[in-house]
Amino acid sequence: MPNGDEKACTSVREALMKNAILDGEQEIQHATKFIAKSGSNKAGLVVFNSGKMHVEGADSSLKKWLQELKASIEGGNAAPGILLPAEIEKFPQTLQERVPACDGVVLWFFQEALRCYKAGSPAGAAFMLGAASEKIILILIESYGRRIKEEKNREAFFTRVNNRMVSAKYDEFKRSYKSAKPKPTDMPLAQDLEQLLDGAFNFYRHTRNLVGHPQIVPDLDKGVILANIGQFIVYAERIYRLIDFYSCHEVEV
Repeated sequence: MPNGDEKACTSVREALMKNAILDGEQEIQHATKFIAKSGSNKAGLVVFNSGKMHVEGADSSLKKWLQELKASIEGGNAAPGILLPAEIEKFPQTLQERVPACDGVVLWFFQEALRCYKAGSPAGAAFMLGAASEKIILILIESYGRRIKEEKNREAFFTRVNNRMVSAKYDEFKRSYKSAKPKPTDMPLAQDLEQLLDGAFNFYRHTRNLVGHPQIVPDLDKGVILANIGQFIVYAERIYRLIDFYSCHEVEV
């Protein structure tokens, strides 16, 4: 039996274990001390036998999360959102650093995807990620189309893509891109570009449609959604490198 308030200890223990950050637990005078660890950060949460709690440790995102956990237990509210490792928390910053020209709408939906995931809603994350993907693909298609050299071919391309669903627009872009000259030759842009875009675009579109079309309850794996939030950074980086390439080269189709 813990020295600290048993009900509060159970709530703390369950929250720390759920987030895989419980590093230890020890009984001290009139209290139970829980040690949490996330990456290089460590912090403690002391539960006294009176039910009061105290958070210890250097300032960090982990300590802030423990303070939110303390407040939620004391107030009888829902536990705070999922605590993610520091490198995942920095995903939006990493996207901005690696893709400085990233469109503000794309970045906003990407940030919302991470917020949804942290709040425990992988469905919300999948929908927001799909929206970010759609916007960035539309930017690519527009940028590519504007660089088609011959006016009649340029007008024909936009006639085929205008007023159509994004999947149809993307299929038209792929057909045009396959026969277009020139193409990137620098690595890694030239390597498996179509495969990368195809795989990521179709995943983001498919999972968004699972959520956005209320026919069945979507079966979404949280780990897969998180992995594809991270993959979006590479996806965006390749797309913007392709946009940069065509900004310097006219397209012949």
